[in-house]
Amino acid sequence: MELTEEAVLDHYMTRFDERTRRAHTVALAGAIATAKDRWPTLELVRRVSNIYGVAVEELGAFFGLIRQPGEREVWVDVFRSPDNQHLVRDTMDAGQRRAYGTMLAMLEVA
Repeated sequence: MELTEEAVLDHYMTRFDERTRRAHTVALAGAIATAKDRWPTLELVRRVSNIYGVAVEELGAFFGLIRQPGEREVWVDVFRSPDNQHLVRDTMDAGQRRAYGTMLAMLEVA
């Protein structure tokens, strides 16, 4: 598959339901309005996931916030700390991989 805007948009529209897409939009808009770096924080992602009833792990992964598996809640922010990507590469579940990969593809064609 060629990585084009059209292909990425088609993938996004078919792989994410409307509620999840709205949560993505609201989190990004909220970050643009309130975050110094204009990118969603974990706190914002938590609030939006609660409002929209979507999994915080998948919503977070869309913005590079990856929750590590285990009993303790540990998150890695791979956009703000790209040197930590190696910590999460093999630990993401399918939903996190889909969300994170889609955002990377969107950034690539933007």
